[in-house]
Amino acid sequence: MKRIINFIVVTILVTTNIVAQDSLTAQHLKPFTHTFDVTNGKLSGEGKAFLEAEMAKAQYTMIGEYHGSKRISEFTNAIIPLLHNLNYKAMAFEVGPVTGEQLNNLNGNVEDKIKQWHQKYIMRDADGDAILAFPFFDYKEDAQFLQRVKDNSWSVFGIDQEYYDSYIMLADMMYNNLSNVLKKQHKELYTKTIAELRTFYKNDQNDKQNLHVALSNSEVFQKYLKTMESQPNNIEIIEALKHSSAIYLLYNNRKWYENNATRISYMKSLLRKGLERLDFDLAKDKLLIKMGGYHLSKGFSPLSLYEVGNTLNELAEYHGNTALNIGFMQRYYKDGDEIVDNFLSKNRYYKSRKALLEVGQKDQWVVIDLRPLIKRYFYYPQKFKLNKNLEELVQRYDLLVIPKIEVKGIINY
Repeated sequence: MKRIINFIVVTILVTTNIVAQDSLTAQHLKPFTHTFDVTNGKLSGEGKAFLEAEMAKAQYTMIGEYHGSKRISEFTNAIIPLLHNLNYKAMAFEVGPVTGEQLNNLNGNVEDKIKQWHQKYIMRDADGDAILAFPFFDYKEDAQFLQRVKDNSWSVFGIDQEYYDSYIMLADMMYNNLSNVLKKQHKELYTKTIAELRTFYKNDQNDKQNLHVALSNSEVFQKYLKTMESQPNNIEIIEALKHSSAIYLLYNNRKWYENNATRISYMKSLLRKGLERLDFDLAKDKLLIKMGGYHLSKGFSPLSLYEVGNTLNELAEYHGNTALNIGFMQRYYKDGDEIVDNFLSKNRYYKSRKALLEVGQKDQWVVIDLRPLIKRYFYYPQKFKLNKNLEELVQRYDLLVIPKIEVKGIINY
């Protein structure tokens, strides 16, 4: 009976505490918040030492980005020398395995070579906007961090499906892998295939027919793949195309869960293959990985799946090491001449995260250590309340970085 009474008293105290406490505020976050800057490819400020110390502990450092950010690429560029001094020698990206291999093979001036690549395969939509053959390297700032990676002799690889708009580039790549004799023999088929792909892309953009539905029904394209198999270097490309199209078709058929589950499973298999190729020692070697924030979260991701970020956390802990999941959130950004503040947004995403956004600054970067919030929220005595979105966020990331005012990158195409 005494145990029951004690349990009831504790329950009442916890419930009362939850009701009585205010929601999370900037004041709660102050002890765990650090400021820093990124200038000329280097970290500076009080937060630099904190970030260096946290990365020094980690076997896997994960940059869970929001895509298309100049600032996050600047951050990536600044931490690569620090990580290099900590014996990091490899980096993984959210690109396909074939595209990743091409990025790994780049040498010399990376910015110029990526620009040439983009310009060769660029398409335009009805509004004239650029459609590039591979993602997340649209800007000079993206090329700059990859240049630093290459200058330090790191290996890089891709662990995602090949990009939707990459098929002309990949078809071209397969043809160029042929001997001169075979190129001459298959020139007509190659020309037909490229022309058909251009038509399929145009129809897809005009909502006439999905690209991957068209490809699955195309005798020309299927014949092209079969013909290209004669060159061993093309086998990996063909396999990547088939995996990628299967994933895209699931999406087109509105099989949302199957689409995501298949894609994440494929990511993990490519992660394994990429690490095996590097002869990566899972007990001690280190990896930097840069992908969308969903994919690099711990636990159950917003897609209701256990993703790559969770896998790397479990691997690190299994071997007695730690991983560092870094999430990013944007407060200020420049839209033309106007500075927009997401703290004032009526968007539900930002409204539910106002306590975190409040510490963001226009002219300095902010990093919040989310880990101390776990004990203060999930364990008695509870110090503050968290809404569901904040609760999930602190479970998924170790650190949250809010860049200074976001501006558009310098296009490199």
